[in-house]
Amino acid sequence: MENDQIKQPYFKIDGQAYAIQAKKTKWVIGKLSKTLYTEISILSPDVESDKKKGLLSDFSDDGNISIDFEASKIFKVGVPTGICSYEEDKNPEDYTYFRKNGLEYLLFFYGTIEYKEGWVLIKGDLKNRYGDPSPSFRLEAALEFDPASLDWNDYKFKSLEETEGADPQTIRLLEITNPTFSTLPERIYSFENLEYLIIQRIGNYWDKAKLPFADFGERIAELKNLKQITVNQAVISSLPESFANLLQLDRLSIIDCELNTLPDGFWKMPRLEYVLLGKNKIESLSEDIQMPWLEYLDIENNLLKTLPESLLQQPNLRTIKASFNPLEDLPFAYNSFKGLSLTMEEKKRLLDTTYPGADGGGSIKWDESMYKAENNKLLISGVEKIIKDNDLSDHKEALLSLIKRTVGFKLNSEEDYAEVGNHRFGGKPDLPESLSYPTFFSDYRNQELNYEFIAQINCEKIAALQDYLPRTGTLFFFFKSFQFFGSEDQDIGKVIYVEDNKELASGVRFDFQEEDFYELMDGEYQANKADAFLTVSAPSFYASYVNTYLFEGKAESLKDQHDFTYDLYEPFEKPVLDLHGFDHAMNAYAFTQHESPELQAALTWKGDPQDWVILLLVGSKGNFQWGDAGDLFFVIHKSDLAKGDFSKVFVTMESS
Repeated sequence: MENDQIKQPYFKIDGQAYAIQAKKTKWVIGKLSKTLYTEISILSPDVESDKKKGLLSDFSDDGNISIDFEASKIFKVGVPTGICSYEEDKNPEDYTYFRKNGLEYLLFFYGTIEYKEGWVLIKGDLKNRYGDPSPSFRLEAALEFDPASLDWNDYKFKSLEETEGADPQTIRLLEITNPTFSTLPERIYSFENLEYLIIQRIGNYWDKAKLPFADFGERIAELKNLKQITVNQAVISSLPESFANLLQLDRLSIIDCELNTLPDGFWKMPRLEYVLLGKNKIESLSEDIQMPWLEYLDIENNLLKTLPESLLQQPNLRTIKASFNPLEDLPFAYNSFKGLSLTMEEKKRLLDTTYPGADGGGSIKWDESMYKAENNKLLISGVEKIIKDNDLSDHKEALLSLIKRTVGFKLNSEEDYAEVGNHRFGGKPDLPESLSYPTFFSDYRNQELNYEFIAQINCEKIAALQDYLPRTGTLFFFFKSFQFFGSEDQDIGKVIYVEDNKELASGVRFDFQEEDFYELMDGEYQANKADAFLTVSAPSFYASYVNTYLFEGKAESLKDQHDFTYDLYEPFEKPVLDLHGFDHAMNAYAFTQHESPELQAALTWKGDPQDWVILLLVGSKGNFQWGDAGDLFFVIHKSDLAKGDFSKVFVTMESS
């Protein structure tokens, strides 16, 4: 139906009219999304019929259906104008979604949404994404809105052309993709309220050509309200002196350009918090730095030979990313700055990477053989057969040297708390009554909260399976919340060791609620008993390009054989894992897309990655869900383990 034929708004699915709930239907410029956001609420005329034919969700008892979607690149003299296309609920052009509530979750929208003269016209189909022809429902709708109700101050304009016809005073966000200009066009200076300016190149990943944008020009200071500037893949090589007069600027990102000099005034900009200057040609940083708000500095992939000590004197600085520079030396003060990000090789060359020990008393020796499986003929025999059957005998010694002697855990039944001190994952811990349940203070919530209980492992019951744990007692594992991953909080996990199992008391006594935790449904994870057994673990070579520490000693012959190790999953890694699969494990290897948990620990707390060990790997089993079916890791230094000191444990996670 053409727009000039529309007399009244309507919403039809499969030819059936659905009542539009006007009070719940609107369009606005989203303050967070910076797009045109449209929300439509409709009501099913026959809930039971719609359920039977597979349109409504089984949980939609009231028949309410809500649909919302976003749109960008649609400003035309104050009237949304344009067409957005969707496949499987996704608009690939601007990475927005067609979201639904109340409909059967397997139904996805395929079609178009047109914005024209105040109307929103929807045409398409709701159908199964996997190609199942049934059910499929035709969706057609026309809704009229008032363009005058839109406040364009929060809208992100996606090109200079889109700003034509707009009040220059309303333009606060401007994103320009693949421009051909070498300096800022005159029109931009009329946008006196501009706060966010993005100049970006988007194209083929392998195409390294750069945008011709070369200079902001001294007039950049006229845009005195700028808060964020982003430029990527451009030939810009310097910033003008007037750049330092952008007194409201708090975020600057100039990445993969030709930047080689920065004006002295830049290093005294009062409000800059996040500065990203990676992949440029910067040779030095000022010795006179006065940036009171600076928190994050990324200067990776430049030409720096050192870093000034004055950088560390910025009161709010938390992170310096400085890898892949030709650094020759660093001031001694950088040894104690925890937020310095370098590769392991760079840290060893430039800093004192000696692990001080959890107690600060240094490291002690440990027996490395207790972590390996190669000397246990019975345990290693299955791996030897895999090597032989898959024609890997030329690399037998190297591969066997990497196999770990792992304690695996298999969940066997739901916990009934009939036994105190058994292996347990989730539920409640059998802590001694003399020990308080561990808590932490949340600044965000402004209250004391509980750590989440993850597991308890009875050391006595697995004493015959390994030699690196205490021979008595029980280990208890806790962590704050999944929501803390990715933060700078290094106290996210906690391990408590109780030496005498006679002190343990049943966890039944704990009665926690959801509000006692940062975020934990029902106040605890599903409780399961587990059986322990001896097994083996082989490394993942997926990210061996960064986890090069694997290729030492007998495994050194594999170091530069990238094609060979990359193809080892099917003939080696998977068969070893399948020998005796586990749900959770101790002293096991982890699959990671980048740095291994051991390398992450070493980069954070010093020492060599091979000197750290995964004390406990917790998989996504039961209602443990670490992201997208990932793994949770508690990592400890082998020296601390030899001392029986569990006070310093690194916790991280891997999830796609």
